[in-house]
Amino acid sequence: MEIEKSQPYGEGGAEAILNVQPNTSIFIAYHHLFGPHDDLMLLELDEMLLPDILNQRDKPYVDAVLCRQSKTYAVKFVGTSNSVFLIPPSNLSISLGASPNQSEKDHDNSVVASVIKVVPGSMELVKVAPRLDKLKLLLSENPYGFDKCHK
Repeated sequence: MEIEKSQPYGEGGAEAILNVQPNTSIFIAYHHLFGPHDDLMLLELDEMLLPDILNQRDKPYVDAVLCRQSKTYAVKFVGTSNSVFLIPPSNLSISLGASPNQSEKDHDNSVVASVIKVVPGSMELVKVAPRLDKLKLLLSENPYGFDKCHK
């Protein structure tokens, strides 16, 4: 793949990357919104876990865990030495004002995909034993006794 830094637009979007054939290339340009985007993070997980991961609670400094009926997963950051580019879909590029006008197009009408972030790694789920100490602490703060159930 070829990388260009000067063009502020993207025409192919993520769809162009999906259609790249073996032994071919497309142009990649930096999107006008390119930057660190610390609010964006990749999370690799099985599709069946997606509904559970969309709900979150607890404090921001506590390690994130995903608890299911029979398993507990820790959410861990895994760095990568490869360059991973985040490229928005073409319809998102247009809505952000990144669509080129006719005079800005490459002279041979090559497809150009816009990169908004270079990702240093992703989040993964790792099976862990449940941390019952926190549950015990919460339960001990409000003990339940036999006398309470008969009132």
